[in-house]
Amino acid sequence: MNIRTCLSAALGLLLTANSAEAACAPLPQNKIGFQLYNMLGAMIPPDKMPAAVAGGPVTIPLATLDSVLAKMHAIGFRNMEGLGDRLPAPLAAYKTALQKAGIAQMSSHRPLDRARWNAILGEAVALGQSHVGAPGFGEPGIGSLKDTLATAANLNNFGKEAAAKGLRIYVHNHDEEIKTKYPYDLDKTGHPRMVSVWEIVAANTDPRYVHFEVDIHWTRIGFGLDKFDDVLAFLRKYRSRIEMLHVKDTAANGAITDLGKGTTNWPAVFDAAGPQIAYYVWEYDDDPAPFKSAEIAYRYLRCEK
Repeated sequence: MNIRTCLSAALGLLLTANSAEAACAPLPQNKIGFQLYNMLGAMIPPDKMPAAVAGGPVTIPLATLDSVLAKMHAIGFRNMEGLGDRLPAPLAAYKTALQKAGIAQMSSHRPLDRARWNAILGEAVALGQSHVGAPGFGEPGIGSLKDTLATAANLNNFGKEAAAKGLRIYVHNHDEEIKTKYPYDLDKTGHPRMVSVWEIVAANTDPRYVHFEVDIHWTRIGFGLDKFDDVLAFLRKYRSRIEMLHVKDTAANGAITDLGKGTTNWPAVFDAAGPQIAYYVWEYDDDPAPFKSAEIAYRYLRCEK
């Protein structure tokens, strides 16, 4: 290989490495949302933060909530994914705050709590949500294949009850649902192979009633940061089950970073996930500067400078 060929190859590798940061894919404003979790640092006093992060019942002063929602609307966001074991304010006041800010709560992360499920669905209907979600897969969990199958069965029941109220239920993954594997005959060949919990749950839930929100950061961590092509193949394979994405960028060291500043090739992700995605929800765990990051994220998703 001569020197010109070497330089050309090196330039190609450099452009490929930098393409994830440079590229963007403009999304419709009505499909872009943010996760309320991002803004906890701007709303919750430090002594209340542990309970808030755990999804516990934390009341946010309405003036603070109004201010946060107004700022997010000014940035350009029109949709929000709610969070928490309980609503952050009484239902009527919370609904008024959303309406005043021009922010629609289109979905939420609420617990899969059998005793309170009807009440959670009722609140979602009252807020005009199209979706109701959970931050995990629910009980009894994924600690064994038996538990994983029981969890899938429970999700079918939760999903049917949500559908009866006109809502679509989805569950959200972290890395454990990708990393954790059990021997399972996914292909119906009579020969079990090691299969991820995510795929086992998908295989044992009714696609009419149970849907998925894929967190791209945690999915990349689950597969391994050097397995980006595997993430794209996963999204293509299961796109009919995936209704929402958590759009969260990943730095080279595996940390969460500002959208468009990390190593994720977002145009490739959006293409692989498919056009049926209902909402692209920006999320940044423990964001040190939530409003600055929100503006970076929104401009990136809209391809605005």
